Amino acid sequence: MIDGNVNEFVDHIQYGDELWFIYDNKKYFLEGLPENGIYKLFLYEMVEGGKEYSWNGDADNYPVKSFLEASIFNGKTFYEVEKDIKWVDC
Repeated sequence: MIDGNVNEFVDHIQYGDELWFIYDNKKYFLEGLPENGIYKLFLYEMVEGGKEYSWNGDADNYPVKSFLEASIFNGKTFYEVEKDIKWVDC
């Protein structure tokens, strides 16, 4: 992970922190929140004029594992592309 530690990044996901990162010249926003007692995780690709839904997961337990294992990034998982992800603060 560029400009950050991947283990710390994943820890922040576990706590439901809002995270910003860039992959493949696209800016992403990841947010976790409880909704009606169910924890959900949302990934948005930031596009001109707003944001565009990219992926979401929900489960009785926080869906971090689903996010990490999903082939979201050009058919690859988070860990397959993490070396090319730049962690940014906005």
